Amino acid sequence: MQKIKSVIKKIGAISIGAAMLGTTITGALAAGLADYPVPFVDLDAKKYNFLAVIGEASAADTIAAAAVVAGLSAAKVPGTSTGGTVSVSGGVSEDIPIGSNIAATNQIDKTLDDSDLSNFFDGTISFQGSDYDVSENLQLSVFGSRNTSVQTGLIGPYPDDDYKDEVVLVTSADAIKYYYTFDESMQVNKTKSSDSLELKFLGKTLKITSVDTASKFTANVGAEYYMQIGESITVNGKEVKLVDVGSGGNIIVTVGGVQDVVSADATKTINGLEIKNDDTFYTDTKSERSAWLVVGADATESYLDGDAYAGEDEDDPEWVWDIGNLNTIGSTSLSNSVTAEVNASNSGPFIGVELDWDYRDGGDADALGVGDCVDLPNNYASICLDSLTVSDDDYMKLTFELAESQSLGESKLPGLPITVDTINVKAGDSDGIKLLQSALTNLTKDKSTQEIWIYSVNSSNNAVFYKDKDNSNKKTYAGNVSVTGDGLFAQLVFGDTKDTNLQLNLSGSPGSSAPVSTGGQMVVLGIEAIGDSTTDLISGTDHLYTYWMNATDGMQSLGVTKSSEEASETVWGYTSPGTSFTNIGTKDEDHRTRYGIIINDPKSGGASDRAEFMVPGDQLQANVVVKGGAGGVSGTTSTGQAVSSFAGAAPTPVLDTEVTNAADHNLILVGGPAVNRLSAQFLEVTYPAFGAASGLSPNEAILSLKTNGANMALIVAGWESADTRRAGEVLKNFEAYKSQMTGMEVKVTGTSSNPTIVSSA
Repeated sequence: MQKIKSVIKKIGAISIGAAMLGTTITGALAAGLADYPVPFVDLDAKKYNFLAVIGEASAADTIAAAAVVAGLSAAKVPGTSTGGTVSVSGGVSEDIPIGSNIAATNQIDKTLDDSDLSNFFDGTISFQGSDYDVSENLQLSVFGSRNTSVQTGLIGPYPDDDYKDEVVLVTSADAIKYYYTFDESMQVNKTKSSDSLELKFLGKTLKITSVDTASKFTANVGAEYYMQIGESITVNGKEVKLVDVGSGGNIIVTVGGVQDVVSADATKTINGLEIKNDDTFYTDTKSERSAWLVVGADATESYLDGDAYAGEDEDDPEWVWDIGNLNTIGSTSLSNSVTAEVNASNSGPFIGVELDWDYRDGGDADALGVGDCVDLPNNYASICLDSLTVSDDDYMKLTFELAESQSLGESKLPGLPITVDTINVKAGDSDGIKLLQSALTNLTKDKSTQEIWIYSVNSSNNAVFYKDKDNSNKKTYAGNVSVTGDGLFAQLVFGDTKDTNLQLNLSGSPGSSAPVSTGGQMVVLGIEAIGDSTTDLISGTDHLYTYWMNATDGMQSLGVTKSSEEASETVWGYTSPGTSFTNIGTKDEDHRTRYGIIINDPKSGGASDRAEFMVPGDQLQANVVVKGGAGGVSGTTSTGQAVSSFAGAAPTPVLDTEVTNAADHNLILVGGPAVNRLSAQFLEVTYPAFGAASGLSPNEAILSLKTNGANMALIVAGWESADTRRAGEVLKNFEAYKSQMTGMEVKVTGTSSNPTIVSSA
């Protein structure tokens, strides 16, 4: 009876999904694949506008459909970047400083459960006559370098010039783990085929029929069907028919015309399909007999710790099983600390999955850009770099530049030559520099200005002059700065970057990173960043230094040699914890400091004795979101940055046999003409069309856009289901393939982890 109720619930869910899909709004036709994701989402109205259709699909086809929907769910909405924080329904968000692990102290909790992710379960299950407390949780690693961090070219666990000034999210294998935990003592290994352990694992039913070892179990993985005598279904293009049910539980079935008997609780391969006789109902009246069958290319599967998760590429899985202690009687206790990798010292039985890919430059997948996510299997949860806290237009240009032959006579500083060579510091178009009276004794109070000049008086003092708007913008002497001590003499003020955040100093060399001077004194002009709190950024962790050659007649050059870029003339680093500096003077790409200051092309600037920076209106952080499958994000609008939040959940895929009027919808047809009737119709072949008759080629998939009356139909189909899945991955990450998606059809090859578009028609 329980199984009959489950079947009724599944049918009801499909019917409700189809009814909701009938209310979608038809949009303008797409001119080609270049317009994707239009018309399948309405970006202006922020509404879904598609019906996803699958045939009697394999697990790979189902995964492909989920990947397509995930890509549409992350489509970016046009808008103006405003920066700021975000809020998320069904999940959590946090502003994460550059270089920080997202699960570090005072960031996102390292353990997330149903109180954080609305679709996670915390309740009871029935097992062999007893109820047990169970729950789901997501573990974000804090162990060593195996974590998920905000990264730039200079800062984070994987510094790489290829990141330039971009803010990305990197994560390593084992850094993200999902567990189904048994919260009270339980003997999991008592499970058996006739009395199985049924879990809702990652949103899907996982029916464990036996525990083979402490780290291995067997489960039903095919689709489950309730059938009465004489009924038939089509799976992978083959008709499966229930012929009869015996009093002892045996069944007679035909698969593609081949008849055989499957014993009670047994699994048998018939004509290329695995059939599991899961349960039967017998009466003397033949027409009332029925059975529950598990059918698929694989009906049952055994999984060992470290195996690819169901539906993953077995040669290169993104997610693998994490299983242990299944022969232990007890409750689950998970380890997650800076001294122990998650599961290293778990106690009690545990079943989970863990990330097996590195997301970083040169890893299994690229680092996550703004708007990208790492998705758990079945899109059950996602970890996303949603947006940044400072908008693209909220930056102040700051320049340090050699300014020769400057007349400072108006300053009335005794002994000053008529003209001198100086360092000119200019802050955008406003008074972004605050000179400190406490360091510059010729001032009677702190003074705000747009521009200053620095001239070396002698080996230990530097004279500072400023543009005095209260005195007809004349260059005015502010005082001398000693290079001993911290050399603090000014602060930068812009937007929410307060005078306590960014400090200008003239100081000695930070150790061995200084350029070697052969004929004069080296003056060090630097910027030190301090966060609003030690949680955000502590003193000593973000230093930026420029080295200037000075001789008897003033400043000579940035670095030792004039008009020549040198690695050590511009340096970024930290003095706490420890001391570490990186020479960036010859790097020919933009870079970014921990506070968020952009260093514009230091090589080009150095060749002109100039250093140029872009100062953010506040400390730049990354809005990182962890959300459940149906979670939505709001609060930040940005061009090409924020993940959109569409109204309602994404439409649930339906079977091709459930579509009554295809022309009423923008269709996304997943699966080839051997399994999907509508794919066959739009490809103009006779269903079911296998092999060469399908019009497809071995090891290839197509993304083909067809006219569907006033709507469009997109076919996502491959020679085999693995090829279809590869095409689904392209649509999941369509932004990365945008330039290659041209015309009305493209072909896809490669692997599921690295699809390649090879041609377009």
